Amino acid sequence: MTGALVMLRTPRDFAAFEGVRGRSHPLLSVRARRNTLGHQRFGISTGRAVGPSVVRNRVRRRIREILRAWAGPLTPGWDLLIVARAGSASASFADLRSVLLDLLGRLTAREGTSNP
Repeated sequence: MTGALVMLRTPRDFAAFEGVRGRSHPLLSVRARRNTLGHQRFGISTGRAVGPSVVRNRVRRRIREILRAWAGPLTPGWDLLIVARAGSASASFADLRSVLLDLLGRLTAREGTSNP
């Protein structure tokens, strides 16, 4: 995947993930659900436990950059929610990248090679 990401923005988009299971790590958690749009959308949640706004924004920028460079086997028609946990604020970019790619790989492997 390259270029612009389509992001989840509205509270309704994020609320749709209630009860959806995913994959977790002490730094990040990833949840996936099907959409009917025919393209991928991404949401990033960074709560106040991550840190002040400057830190939360930095974590979001890092996650977006990892997603832009990710060329995973995800087929269109999925929404992904990435939840940053408190440890993500002090993690290096390389650690965040490694964890996020591992979680995405485990998520896609759950239902086959091309679906989370």
